[in-house]
Amino acid sequence: MPTHGLPVNRPSPGHAWRFVRGVSRGLRMGTFFPSEGRRPGSAAPQGSEERPLPSPVGLVHSSHRVALAGLAAPLRLLHLSDVHLRGPSPWLTALCAALRGLSVDLVALTGDIVTRGWQEAAVRAFLEALPPARLGRFAVMGNWEHWSGARPAPWGALLASGGVRLLRDEIVQAGPLQLAGTEDLLAGVSDPRALRARLSLDRPTVVLSHSPGMFPALAGPGVDLVLSGHSHGGQVRVPGLGALWVPRGTGPYVAGWYQQSGTSLFVSRGVGWSIAPLRAGCPAELAQITLLPGG
Repeated sequence: MPTHGLPVNRPSPGHAWRFVRGVSRGLRMGTFFPSEGRRPGSAAPQGSEERPLPSPVGLVHSSHRVALAGLAAPLRLLHLSDVHLRGPSPWLTALCAALRGLSVDLVALTGDIVTRGWQEAAVRAFLEALPPARLGRFAVMGNWEHWSGARPAPWGALLASGGVRLLRDEIVQAGPLQLAGTEDLLAGVSDPRALRARLSLDRPTVVLSHSPGMFPALAGPGVDLVLSGHSHGGQVRVPGLGALWVPRGTGPYVAGWYQQSGTSLFVSRGVGWSIAPLRAGCPAELAQITLLPGG
């Protein structure tokens, strides 16, 4: 199987035992061979397609189309998840180059932008590379923000310095959209049903939530689209077996599109890696979602 998106900062021999111990601990926090991971990701309601980007780190650009009731004109949304930034590297340079070539109306970052050992310089480089977005750039917390010491207040200030607003069980208006962001399912404290109760029912609504396991509590009237990540699509997929492992908090939503109670969910395969520096059969993606009038 081809591998994709291998960062250059792999563990050194001197840290081999720490690395093996970390992998072992991480793997215990998930599910091996999930039955839901055997199927490929479903296409968007109005269609999906992918094309490789001219990048040395194996990125693909996935394009998706979904109709939202009450929307008067199409909007382009860039969805990025699970970047797992560490420090400056050729991998980060290539990612930033790919981001600078995009043109969108709104940017949504669904958590795990960083991982343990992250450096502020890497975060600033990433934020500077995000494309302009006339409706704003928004983020939610993932489990790794919490676990790697990115405390909400200073983390929100760092994001804000790069033009990104952090949403923590908050609702904002982004042009014609009602946009909401949850806290993380695993490491934060969130009340998705209370958040839903505060939503207006007369505007097209998109919710950002890092872990797709929160989807059943978010789906229903008033929520048109939920964007999540967390699973990495399995990160390693074997023909016939599908995803080898997914982290706790994924539920049955491994990658691609799902529907429940009139609400669509898109689960990104993410950009970076977790547990081990490997992607196989599951390329990293920059996802562009075109929101169409209708529904």
